[in-house]
Amino acid sequence: MFDIKEYFENEYKTRDLRHDIVNIDDDITHDINSLLSTRFDSLYRRDRYKHGGTVIEVIHPALQFPGNNSLILNPDRVRYLLSFYPAKEDFSNIDKIVLRPRFIEVGSIELVSLYLRRKKILVLYLFHPHFYRMTYRGRSADDGDPGDVLMHDRLTHDTVRPESGSDIYVHPLWYLLSIVKHTEDDMIDKFFIKKDALNDRMYEVLHDTSLYYSRHGY
Repeated sequence: MFDIKEYFENEYKTRDLRHDIVNIDDDITHDINSLLSTRFDSLYRRDRYKHGGTVIEVIHPALQFPGNNSLILNPDRVRYLLSFYPAKEDFSNIDKIVLRPRFIEVGSIELVSLYLRRKKILVLYLFHPHFYRMTYRGRSADDGDPGDVLMHDRLTHDTVRPESGSDIYVHPLWYLLSIVKHTEDDMIDKFFIKKDALNDRMYEVLHDTSLYYSRHGY
């Protein structure tokens, strides 16, 4: 299993959440096999994000959830997060971002993401909202550092939050983009969170959303 806490020595910020790793391979084997086949059928649509010579496919459900969709990432939101991400060179590790509308858990352990190293596919699942702590070292203000602008922009308050010193708290997608690395092996990195206390309403929304998509073949 991929030990995100020990290997990268990063932390996250959110109330009632902490990192942990458990073995839930049996619960995600089907998803991994489907992704390895790279068959994205009529259940999904493809959008694209372009920056310079980089093109990232955003593969998302063709079916819209009819209820509360505040916890579902959509292609517009992903493009927004990518457009403000300051380290664009990290995009070389990503060919596809797949939005899987499923909530996968065992006990209080939630699967946040998979990264298929050789195929450069990043898969995002349904999960409780949270932030990760990272150390940011921007350039001077005279250089017009976009990161410094982001940290003081009210439009990005749900993407990046400044803290004391050089620490910032970032959206999970930003954190994942900063650490995943393409290799030629078939390793699959798995990212989890553990929730110590449940928000019953949010938990219910995640389950209802996942069940809806499950019934429609996702």
